[in-house]
Amino acid sequence: MANRLLPFRQYDENDVINLFANDTADAKPSTNGNGSAGVFVSIKSGGGNFSKDPITYVDRTELSASYGHTKNQYPEVQLKVTAASAGATAGQVIGLTLKQTLETDENGEKLLYNPVKKDELQAVLSGQACPVATRGVFTLTSDAFDLAADGTNSCVPGYAAVISPENAGKVSGIAHSSLFGATATSVTGYSHSTQGGTKVKYDSANAIGTWIGTGTRTTTGPITDVAAGAYSVLKLNL
Repeated sequence: MANRLLPFRQYDENDVINLFANDTADAKPSTNGNGSAGVFVSIKSGGGNFSKDPITYVDRTELSASYGHTKNQYPEVQLKVTAASAGATAGQVIGLTLKQTLETDENGEKLLYNPVKKDELQAVLSGQACPVATRGVFTLTSDAFDLAADGTNSCVPGYAAVISPENAGKVSGIAHSSLFGATATSVTGYSHSTQGGTKVKYDSANAIGTWIGTGTRTTTGPITDVAAGAYSVLKLNL
């Protein structure tokens, strides 16, 4: 789903950056993409140029109504972030998105014309600035992190949090001893792969925080819990 964050969180607004738009927008609230809330992001190449105007007007016919012989000018933030690449170091990550970036609601209706629904979905429109948290405590659904090779949660309490070795914008867990202990070196780090994919060498420069807890949500009653499954609590420190 487009919201990978559960309600429990603790952070200071002074640790939130409100300057960048997410370069990726999810089509609907049910889309599980890099426009979701709870995606770990880096500054897009060329997307941190403060010499540009804060907002420019561009043609975005997919977001607003289109009429013949007219311009479809839409305001868009020029500073952009994108999902952190697999295996990114902590220095390449500026934080995680606190809101989902959407274009339409679950019925395909454009949220540009329904700001109340947009706020109810805890979303920003495509091209709008998306708040990015740099530190704090956050609860992530299983859509935000990798499972271990045996199918269990990789985010073990006390483990270091690192950007996934396989999935951009997601996170994984690795023992601190593997990053800082005798088994790690500043050159090669620790070989880590969750599901048999490409292995990534990690060292202390990859740690973005510490996992402080895990749990499981289950459906109670007749209504299915959309966030049912494993979750993990992260102490983010960037």
